Amino acid sequence: MRIGIYGSSFDPITYSHLFTAATVAHRRRLDKVIFVPCSSKRHDKKMQTDDVHRLRMLELALATCQNKTNSMGDPLFEISTVEMTALPGETYTYDTMIHMRKKYPTDELFFIMGSDLLTGMSNWGNAEKLLSEFHFIVMSREGYPTADLIAEDALLRNNDEHFHIMSKGINMGISSTYIRDEIRKGGDPSFLLPDECLKYIYEQGIYRG
Repeated sequence: MRIGIYGSSFDPITYSHLFTAATVAHRRRLDKVIFVPCSSKRHDKKMQTDDVHRLRMLELALATCQNKTNSMGDPLFEISTVEMTALPGETYTYDTMIHMRKKYPTDELFFIMGSDLLTGMSNWGNAEKLLSEFHFIVMSREGYPTADLIAEDALLRNNDEHFHIMSKGINMGISSTYIRDEIRKGGDPSFLLPDECLKYIYEQGIYRG
């Protein structure tokens, strides 16, 4: 199989995340996309709500995508909690990809990312091993020219054959930050995320304060 690993905070998950996953799967002929919510133990990211809430919202969102299947009729999307349950210090992307390689030893693995993450990627944990051992599907984001960012970094450009660039047709304009701000300020973020997720947010009082 060809499997995409889609890591993010999903705080909360948005329609942009779902559209991105579906489009990448279609255009890169992926048999499965695994959503990997990142751990709150990471030092480089501060989560805005508890892991249990982010995971539940992700479950609710993917439940609305049950009609998305691969050529074998299996669900196209699934969730892995490998990072949420990892020990501190074992939450690097490299650790996640090693876990996936052990789980799917005969399959092709691709880490799905936005071009904004290329900035500073060479400073990620075990970056040299990560970039030399795995492949990446990179979606261009406004203000982050993919080819230029790869060319400007020695470690990235020396592994440029591992980057598969998707430069058109992906709109990542709906951000989790925008949704959180709308909720915090009493706005209406309907149509930006699944109704089930928004209902859960209101029921749990998430992102209010």
